[in-house]
Amino acid sequence: MFIRYVLPILAVLGVALAVKSVLPYNVSLESGRPVLKSKTPPPATPLLPPPERPSRFAESIHGMGLVESQRENIPIGTAVPGLVMEVFVDGRPGYDPPHKWVGDRVAQGEPLFRIDGRDLDAELKSREATLAAAEAQLHRLENMPRVEDVPIARAAVDEADARLLDAEAAYSRDSNLYQRNMLSASDYDKTRFTKLAAKAALEKAKADLEKLEAGAWKEDIEVQRAAVLQARSMVESTRIMIERLVVRAPVAGEVLQVNVRPGQIATLTWKEPMIVLGEVDRLHVRVDIDENDLPRFKQGVPAVATMKGKTEPEFPLKYVRIEPYVIPKKSLTGDNSERVDTRVLQVIYALPENPPAKIYVGQQMDVFLDLGPNS
Repeated sequence: MFIRYVLPILAVLGVALAVKSVLPYNVSLESGRPVLKSKTPPPATPLLPPPERPSRFAESIHGMGLVESQRENIPIGTAVPGLVMEVFVDGRPGYDPPHKWVGDRVAQGEPLFRIDGRDLDAELKSREATLAAAEAQLHRLENMPRVEDVPIARAAVDEADARLLDAEAAYSRDSNLYQRNMLSASDYDKTRFTKLAAKAALEKAKADLEKLEAGAWKEDIEVQRAAVLQARSMVESTRIMIERLVVRAPVAGEVLQVNVRPGQIATLTWKEPMIVLGEVDRLHVRVDIDENDLPRFKQGVPAVATMKGKTEPEFPLKYVRIEPYVIPKKSLTGDNSERVDTRVLQVIYALPENPPAKIYVGQQMDVFLDLGPNS
């Protein structure tokens, strides 16, 4: 009997319950007739309660704020790509002074990390040798003539003068013999041309002496001076590149983050900064004001901030400045209904010097701008 009657009834009830659970409607009787009504889904419970406006604010604008350093967060990269040989600031244990830790302060110009520069060291030696050769050549030109070269040139003039005297004497003898028909014309011509050659050699020796005593040509000196300047500039360029191998802190501040390690290849383009510096003595909050709230926004209005998702404690804020350029919103909540084309105006406020709770750079805060009762 159980199998014959009870089991079929239970099966029919189970199928009915299954159908009812998957249908988006409830069945109800109205005037004796079944009516389908859509189910109302239960409201979703948010993970964090929505931010609440302070009760003392009659009207306000809410914006998400991001804590940053007083002079903004400074991302540090490298101007010279290469292999990282040493990191002077690191958060890992085991480093002894002069290495510092993340969270320590660094002075302006203090080294942060160093890039391998062996190729530049070799290049510097080559360019220094080129500079030394160019300077030596300029020194030689500027100090011409050489003292030892002048006596040699004068001796060459004297030798050429003596050869000319000998050639003139031989020409005089051969001329008398030729006029008496006692010498052939060929021998006479040979003596005559020897005299002319000796005279030309004497003129050449005198010209060489004058050129030597006059020194180097001024245009040659100017060309060599330009070569020295070019070689010196190449040396200075290499030295600057070597100095840039050691990345230093551009300003004094606190080390907020280190993303570089020894052995890492440092490139000119990076997804995240190798080191982040910031001045944390007085923190700022960068508030995003939605473009829909801009008609109600008033520059310089007072504001308070709270930690994200909390109502206490409150942080009174002091207006610093406005960045009058509306930019796309970056920090999205991930809600399906949120507009991805939202643009925001960024307003900078300063946190109190002695905040009621510890705040860290990069932390999000809920910020309320007081619009007053007549907004």
